[in-house]
Amino acid sequence: MERDKQIALLNRVLHGTVNSVVQYIPTSTPYVPPGYEDKLEELVRLRDEEAVTAQRLADAINELDGVPKVGVFPYWDIDLNYLDLRFMARFGAKHLAGVIEELETHLNVARHDPKLHQLLKDALDEKRTHMATLNEIGGEENAEAQAEA
Repeated sequence: MERDKQIALLNRVLHGTVNSVVQYIPTSTPYVPPGYEDKLEELVRLRDEEAVTAQRLADAINELDGVPKVGVFPYWDIDLNYLDLRFMARFGAKHLAGVIEELETHLNVARHDPKLHQLLKDALDEKRTHMATLNEIGGEENAEAQAEA
């Protein structure tokens, strides 16, 4: 894969990492229901893990003599402040599902470049783990059952 395409691909994945809902939740001052204080701490841990991944992606872009670039937060025009932590976790999981789907496509494109492929695979694995955590915090099964009732 040519250098410019690698940079564009890495920037796309960087965008999905820097502009994730996980990055936003801790600063959105969510309502934390009683007994969920440790869940907020867990989300802060996920945010920090994503920040490390974002730095790895930016470093890879820099190594290719590229410039790390990201777009705006996709929900810049929606007020997501002060909402229930469980809602925010479900919202984050739904957003992450789209990011994961896109990253799976990128992973296939990068299959012939072992270093790039591994970096994207690590990011994908992290996002899948984070989505499972978000679903657990959001009580996705309970939310779906309540919606059907």
